Amino acid sequence: MKKRIADDTSLLQAIYDSSSVGIFLLDMSGRIVHANRRMADLFGYTLEELMGSEYVSLIHPLEREAGRQNMLNTMARGVGHVDVERLYRRRDGSEFWGNLTGKALVDANGRTTGLVGNIADIDQRKRTEWELAASQERFERLARTVPCVLYDYILHGDGDSRFLYLNSRCEEIFEVPAEVLMANMECFWQLVHPEDLSRLRQEEQAANRSASQFSSEIRILTPSGRQKWLRLSSRPNVIEPGQSAVWSGFMLDITQAKQLEDELRQLATTDALTGLCNRQSFLRLADQEMARFNRAGNPASVLMLDLDYFKHINDTYGHGVGDAVLRDFSRRTGILLRQVDLCGRIGGEEFCILSPDTDQDGGLALGQRLCQTIAGQPAHCNGLTIAYTVSIGVTGFRAGDPNFDAVLARADSALYQAKRHGRNQVAQM
Repeated sequence: MKKRIADDTSLLQAIYDSSSVGIFLLDMSGRIVHANRRMADLFGYTLEELMGSEYVSLIHPLEREAGRQNMLNTMARGVGHVDVERLYRRRDGSEFWGNLTGKALVDANGRTTGLVGNIADIDQRKRTEWELAASQERFERLARTVPCVLYDYILHGDGDSRFLYLNSRCEEIFEVPAEVLMANMECFWQLVHPEDLSRLRQEEQAANRSASQFSSEIRILTPSGRQKWLRLSSRPNVIEPGQSAVWSGFMLDITQAKQLEDELRQLATTDALTGLCNRQSFLRLADQEMARFNRAGNPASVLMLDLDYFKHINDTYGHGVGDAVLRDFSRRTGILLRQVDLCGRIGGEEFCILSPDTDQDGGLALGQRLCQTIAGQPAHCNGLTIAYTVSIGVTGFRAGDPNFDAVLARADSALYQAKRHGRNQVAQM
């Protein structure tokens, strides 16, 4: 029996000493009366040196008084449980963070006789937490700085989706708090322009199936009624088979860039003075209409127009008045044209009209209405009344025309006839 008890005691001592945490027992004065091997190793002392030493001497000076009060309060109450993270100091002066758990020891009569506790080394865990916190702070600082919405987005195979993260730029761009969009994905879809919504859903589903980079440009309508252009770009993160991908990316407000694109497009295709197509744009569109004629045989008429004696207007009243006359002519011509008709400024005072699905007789009738309208009402500029007229040459697309240049040359010849026969009239060829 004695041998068995001795064997059990040795086993318990072995378990006690091999524990991964430091275990200790304090008397009512706060001195260590028992400790395991791990407790000694944790602080760099021998077991003999630990015995009789004050527990609070192991606590870092910055926390020592708080530790003393905590110990005394636990002993005084005789009940309760201690679970705190505390900074300790080893024999060599190095520091480490430990997790202290303990409770008061109470005898059969209910009297507190001491305190038993254990200390787990959590220094690496604490440093990892600090590094993660610092990394998170750096990320949040960057997220507040970048001029776009950063996001994490999950898209399931059944089409269900939601935002997992949106940075603080969200409210600035969408005029809706990030929390609202993360809580209810429908709020985001309602912001997308109706004309772009179906395309966006199709593009995201296609990217999700192929697990490739996603990119798109869409319009949104904010609660205040503003329309904005956004560029979306994201990549899927590596996932386990069978799991839904989390897409990380950004949404950038490109409204100003889109406006600039429109302005540049206008400059590239529009005559700045009259707002009509410029020569290059008109000829490009006319070539497309010519190709349609060659495929389907749809008729089209072409009118060449030239303002009569325009040089005299410039020489008499100045180029400012001449420009006003050109704008007046463009405005009044536009009133008589259909939406499908194309009008361009070909030269200084030369214009061309292409009227799709209109034969040459229809073009002749249009030219006559234009002649009568322009001659019947003068232009008004800076208190001046400027009467002017226009000469017009009309032709139509023909099966033998090799290109639009041939049609344009024929309309130009008809215009020459109108000029030669007295101006302010329409001629056809």
